[in-house]
Amino acid sequence: MPQSKEEKKLKKLLTWVMVLALGISSLFAYQPTLTEASAIRVLIDRQPMVLEVAPIIRAGRVLVPFRALFEAFGVSVNWVEATNTVTGQRGDTTISLVIGRNVAVVRGQNVNLDVAPLILNGRTLVPLRFVAENLGADVTWDESTQTVNVIRQVSLRRVRIEGDAQSHKLSRFANQDAFISPAELKMLMDRGERDVVVIGVLNPTSALLPLNAARSPIEGSFSVWRPDYSGTDSPLAVSPTVSGMTRSRQVVEDLLSRAGATPASMIVVYAADAHHDAARFMWQIRHLGHRDVRYLDGGLNAWQAARFPTGRFARLAEQPLLTAYQSPNYNVAVNNADLAMVVHALYNPREWVVIDTRSAAEYAGRSTASSRGAFGTGRLIGSVHIEWVNANAADLTLKSRDELAAIFRDTIQGRRAIVLCQSGVRSAHTYMVLAEVLGHENVFNYDGSWIEWSFVASEVSVGQVPTALRQQVQALTELWADNRGEIK
Repeated sequence: MPQSKEEKKLKKLLTWVMVLALGISSLFAYQPTLTEASAIRVLIDRQPMVLEVAPIIRAGRVLVPFRALFEAFGVSVNWVEATNTVTGQRGDTTISLVIGRNVAVVRGQNVNLDVAPLILNGRTLVPLRFVAENLGADVTWDESTQTVNVIRQVSLRRVRIEGDAQSHKLSRFANQDAFISPAELKMLMDRGERDVVVIGVLNPTSALLPLNAARSPIEGSFSVWRPDYSGTDSPLAVSPTVSGMTRSRQVVEDLLSRAGATPASMIVVYAADAHHDAARFMWQIRHLGHRDVRYLDGGLNAWQAARFPTGRFARLAEQPLLTAYQSPNYNVAVNNADLAMVVHALYNPREWVVIDTRSAAEYAGRSTASSRGAFGTGRLIGSVHIEWVNANAADLTLKSRDELAAIFRDTIQGRRAIVLCQSGVRSAHTYMVLAEVLGHENVFNYDGSWIEWSFVASEVSVGQVPTALRQQVQALTELWADNRGEIK
């Protein structure tokens, strides 16, 4: 039966209503609800960002509350109600955004936005990537976990004190931001400077006596000792028998997590008396890609000499996890030499120099108290002897840059350098002097040092290392006396 004109009009109208309804439902299907948005995670330097309002997605961009975002970057915030404008300023960088407007002003220049800021539940939300990248951060999106990863560019804090002799000395070092004086550290602590972590590398049986005023750690610092970060379980050792080498990445990350550190933290390391242990721990933290790690010049001795507060401290291994530190860029090879590199260096003296930083007695092949852990006595053929303590002044602070340059000038002569000692601790101090004070490139600390080298040369290593490697190491060793076991 043919349809009337009225029925045709009604059918056509119903069809358009259905199309419109489907279109609207499709449109809303692409807009995340608050429940969906709550699944979005934001990590800043791999730490979860705490937000009062959950992130949302608009036009493919994640938006977050502006105040929490700006404050995470140390940006001062200003809100103008009359114009619905939020402005953040850090140094010479100013970012202004207006609610509902797709144009921002960055450093005085108009910049187009993919999505405009908006107000949700009384909170102003701004595009995360736009703000973070204009503040120098790297931003990535993990679709599988719905996670935004923001890695902040670390801005090193310059803490020199005008008119202070020690500050002036440190200011002349090639990488002055790798060093801090007791007065500078005290100034930061008095100001309540955020994100400053102080760790003492202190022997609990000799250098860590809290009831003895002369042996009390820096007030409020943490403490670690060698077994906490180096030992016989190193993934880098030629054999599990070799002791004293770098423990795993996770072990060091765990220690820093217990100290409450993040990749943006200023980590200050210090020791007592010899101070090479602070340099060693600093060297291992560098493996993580952590930029702001500083050596306290003069260590606990200089701190106490200045009559700064000591006493309350915490052993890191006994602390709960305060953060979930993850290395920004883990790379052991950045400053570490393995045995193969040392062999190559000894065969190429025009390009390389190998510096033995042990005592004169050890270099002469004699057994000393420092020989414990090795498998014999001797030295590497072609190595140059410069004892590590030559870098320290009488008060155990570092010598001036000019004095240190004079010590090494004739030895380096433009060559790449590998430094070694008994277990890579004393030589880490020399590494620090060459790389951070004098600015030499291509300097490496041999982690295994004499303990690993003597193990390979010893008959103890038979069956544990390739015969050809053992013969090669023996051929490059002089004044050798095999202990046929570990020196106790």
